[in-house]
Amino acid sequence: MKHFEIPWSFYFQFDNRTQMMRLQLSEMFKQKESMPNNYYVLSYEDVITFLHKYDHRKLNYFFDHGIQETFDMVIRIKNLNKKKGYIKTHAVCYINNQTMHCLSINYLDVIETKKKLDKYISKSDVVIDIDNLEKQIFKKDLNIDVLERHLYQMMQRAYSI
Repeated sequence: MKHFEIPWSFYFQFDNRTQMMRLQLSEMFKQKESMPNNYYVLSYEDVITFLHKYDHRKLNYFFDHGIQETFDMVIRIKNLNKKKGYIKTHAVCYINNQTMHCLSINYLDVIETKKKLDKYISKSDVVIDIDNLEKQIFKKDLNIDVLERHLYQMMQRAYSI
């Protein structure tokens, strides 16, 4: 079995009732963006500022349509080091008890991993592991295996010829 590791950027929980977000940054993302902490709680106003306006609407779309299975979306967040621009990520998500759980991975890291995956002939013996995820404090809140399986399916669907 061949394992491919992919670095994650941040994990977030979005509460549909309060429209607040709990945000857990990976160590790599924290350093890259020069953030002082790994954990943040964002109010409704902060969420609107942090996410691209269309992506904020996406969050509510999934609640409004009662999506039950694991899903993915492209989500753009403010580039915290610059005044302008967004960081494009893939978020792999599921909803549980009016809370959306999403793991975001930098768009370019997904593409790079897919290129490595394409070089491997037997795709049935391939596993995608999200790098250092098990060591994080939110582990108890996150269904890691489901997200890793969906990430693999997303990569096959979105980036296959």
